[in-house]
Amino acid sequence: MTKNKNGFTLMELLIVLAIIGVIMSVAVIAIGNIRESTRNVRRLSDIKQIQSALELYRTNERTYPNTISTGQALLGSTSSSTYMIQIPTNPTPRNDGICPNDNYLYQNNATGTSYKIDFCLSTPTGNLTAGEKCATPQGILNRNCFLCGDSVIDSRDAQLYPTILIGTQCWMAKNLNVGTQIKGNTDATNNNVIEKYCFNNDANKCATDGGLYQWSEAMQYITTESAQGLCPTGWHIPTDAEQNTLDQFLNDTTCNANRLGVWDCANAGTKLKAGGISHFEGLLTGIRWPSGAFNGEWGAMFWSSTNIYQSGLLPEVRLLDAGYPAVHRDRYEVTFGFSIRCLKN
Repeated sequence: MTKNKNGFTLMELLIVLAIIGVIMSVAVIAIGNIRESTRNVRRLSDIKQIQSALELYRTNERTYPNTISTGQALLGSTSSSTYMIQIPTNPTPRNDGICPNDNYLYQNNATGTSYKIDFCLSTPTGNLTAGEKCATPQGILNRNCFLCGDSVIDSRDAQLYPTILIGTQCWMAKNLNVGTQIKGNTDATNNNVIEKYCFNNDANKCATDGGLYQWSEAMQYITTESAQGLCPTGWHIPTDAEQNTLDQFLNDTTCNANRLGVWDCANAGTKLKAGGISHFEGLLTGIRWPSGAFNGEWGAMFWSSTNIYQSGLLPEVRLLDAGYPAVHRDRYEVTFGFSIRCLKN
């Protein structure tokens, strides 16, 4: 007599486990997709609520606010009115799908008669397709608010920065000039105050040429490549590789990306200087030395966010010089004061 089999064979168990694994994987993916879609619905709802609050603000205050801060209330500038108890924050993770890891970004125009809010949807939501969007008083545009060539208003101090597309890169066409001036004989410190030098301790030089910054202050005391540092939201301090991309695009001859302490990539330097055909407008601003002295208005130095020197901090920099058509690449101590050019993310 044949006995009935009890339980499963090893092969049957393996098949069952494989099926369970597939079901669980599908379930996890489905749950992830549902959560992502829920975040996108919330993002669109957030933006519409902010738009409604901004219109109430405009009606009563006769202008749109200069700035808004997520997580904080939207209060009247000339009245005691509260237009929004708490401005929503972009839900996390923010970098769903094709979206950047950014919060909602608000910017008004110089006259307070219009505004733009950058946000992103990773999946089609409502009647909108996936991708970066731009909320305006006239509605939601199916694109990023920023187009290279537009000017950027720094919400921290309302300074205006022109931008220029060079190859595939979008650069600020003006040196960064944010922060509080300190004297040349003083080092910047990690004290929650943005500190800058003005050439020869002359505030007028910052107004025309931009500030000079020590590397750690420029990077906001982190050492990560592509750090935002002191750049406005959506911009960052370029890496050495990104600076090389700029050199290579404008180069007319040889251009060694790994050169150190030498000039190369002519005539990229000529094109990058003020009046050059790239419209980068690299002003010869001079530098601040670790001793606190200023000199060198024959040239300009630009920090990168790259530090590959293993024994200490010696970031890669680029130098433009009045007497050379090329671009110099070298490493310098972080206590020098150099210029910053921000690059779009």
